[in-house]
Amino acid sequence: MTSSITHILNGSADALTVAFACTFSVVFLSFLSRRHSFMFWSFVGLLPVMYLPDYTVPLPECCGFLRDIDPPYVVPVGFFVGSMLLFHLLCSYPRRSESHYIIDESVFDDMTLVSEENRGREYSLEEMEQVVEEMRSSYNSGITRPIAKRIEQLKCLLRFFKDHADDIHKAVAEDLSRPNVEIGIYEVKIPIADIKTMIKQLSEWTQPEEVGSHILSFPSKQFIQPEPLGLSLVIGTWNYPVQLTLVPVAAAIAAGNTVILKPSNISKATARLIADELPKYMDPRVMQVVGANYPVNDDTDGDYLVGNELLKHRYDMIFFTGSPAVGKIVMKAASKYLTPVVLELGGKNPVYIDSNADIELAAKRTVWARMFNAGQQCIAPDYVLCHRDVVDEFAARCKFYCETMYENHPECKQIGRIVNQRRMNVLKKVMADTLADENTKLIHGGEIHEEAMYISPTVVQVPFDSPLMQDETFGPMLAITTVDNVNEAIAFINSREKPLALYAFTNDSNIEKLIVNNTSSGGVTVNSCLYHAGHPGLPFGGVGNSGMGAYHGKAGFDAFSHMKPVMLKSVWTDFGLLSDPFFLYPPYTNFKEMLVNALLNSL
Repeated sequence: MTSSITHILNGSADALTVAFACTFSVVFLSFLSRRHSFMFWSFVGLLPVMYLPDYTVPLPECCGFLRDIDPPYVVPVGFFVGSMLLFHLLCSYPRRSESHYIIDESVFDDMTLVSEENRGREYSLEEMEQVVEEMRSSYNSGITRPIAKRIEQLKCLLRFFKDHADDIHKAVAEDLSRPNVEIGIYEVKIPIADIKTMIKQLSEWTQPEEVGSHILSFPSKQFIQPEPLGLSLVIGTWNYPVQLTLVPVAAAIAAGNTVILKPSNISKATARLIADELPKYMDPRVMQVVGANYPVNDDTDGDYLVGNELLKHRYDMIFFTGSPAVGKIVMKAASKYLTPVVLELGGKNPVYIDSNADIELAAKRTVWARMFNAGQQCIAPDYVLCHRDVVDEFAARCKFYCETMYENHPECKQIGRIVNQRRMNVLKKVMADTLADENTKLIHGGEIHEEAMYISPTVVQVPFDSPLMQDETFGPMLAITTVDNVNEAIAFINSREKPLALYAFTNDSNIEKLIVNNTSSGGVTVNSCLYHAGHPGLPFGGVGNSGMGAYHGKAGFDAFSHMKPVMLKSVWTDFGLLSDPFFLYPPYTNFKEMLVNALLNSL
């Protein structure tokens, strides 16, 4: 290489010398950046040599078998192959292996609660602290770190879903009277798809992620190594009591954590099913279910009692799904130990209907999404900002779809029921206050049958200051209000707390971009509702008042992992020229300072 540089400086370089010099530079860049594409260009740099048939290339005696090959082809091919081998040796990264994990089985000898003998046991409040400590010891044993163990437990969870699909349907129907189709989609099919994705992709997700070199650290190998956070607490919710409870559990297990699961007792039949049946499938040293034996009724709030006790203790991650008010309590408890949290909350989710939208489609999809699970979902469209030019048509089509998709009587099997009397009382008051406003126009519904826990699909046209426009409704009531243009809609959305979901119906791509680029929300679906939350490749989570953190698919694995940066510094016998630069160490001189500044200025 020195000879090549000398020839170039003397102006006497030939094509082969120039090709070698260029190729060496590109190969060096490939080492520095870890970009394999540079190796291709290093080969391209030697292609001119192939057009020099009279160029003689001397070969050593050991390579006599190559003497019969046309010499111009030996140099580029040989150099390219040799460079690739060198690149692989210098830039290869470690791969995870099961032999790299240490598991201390002796830890389990001292456990009295977390054991096979106590599989599925219901714990008292006084025993919660011991359960937490034993699950932390279980994590520290290393049992959850091997990839094979994680996949084994994910398959056990998958088997639970398949074996108890019918039981899940019955339990959710008992709790929420939801149609079978809705239960099948949200509580069975979507969780199964998410778990299958984790099983399929886990080996790839857990591998170190390569990172390019930096001139100040060269020569070195560096990568990002996912590692589990430790002991995770997952606090489930009642409106989707299977999916929103067990999908986070699957993500925590995939990431290599131990899990304490607290299902919501508001959906008591589903909580009972999870507590009774799931422990039969899972390793008790990996996952424990607690708190299902503390009911929620007029006399006792079991969720508060158990949740309050659990939050007294230390975890490495807390995953909570629920209201912003309770989310603040969870976050305050987590702050005592600086525990990271994922908060899946809610808010009032807006829908913008543009003047050029397909009004028929917009009305059908908005009504369907609002009435799904009787409106008891955190991503349901809550209110509509409809362009003034099409508001009458949109309201009329909403009325049409409320009448055609639902039977509108207490025995209707196409819509779910309100979960309990407490929620019914809240919705009754909101309905009464809304309809008492003289500026409210009832488009459809407004009927309440308390004994059946039924509220008919309700659509009302209201002013901006209506009671229905204040807090998250969480019921089958859709508010429609008017705006003059998309800018007014954006300004109104941005004047309120950031929603968990935002929806827009328009046939103008510029309007789409204005909505997406000038608002903030947990997620967006254009020309439909809900769909972004069901895609396993899209992270699901809130922002601001609607939550923090995200999950589903790879995002769930990341949420329960720490992305640990690792650098392996190479040691070369180059007298410190590259591998241990002398100018980094005291005593500092003007010359060393000049070299450091020159390097830093070149970045």
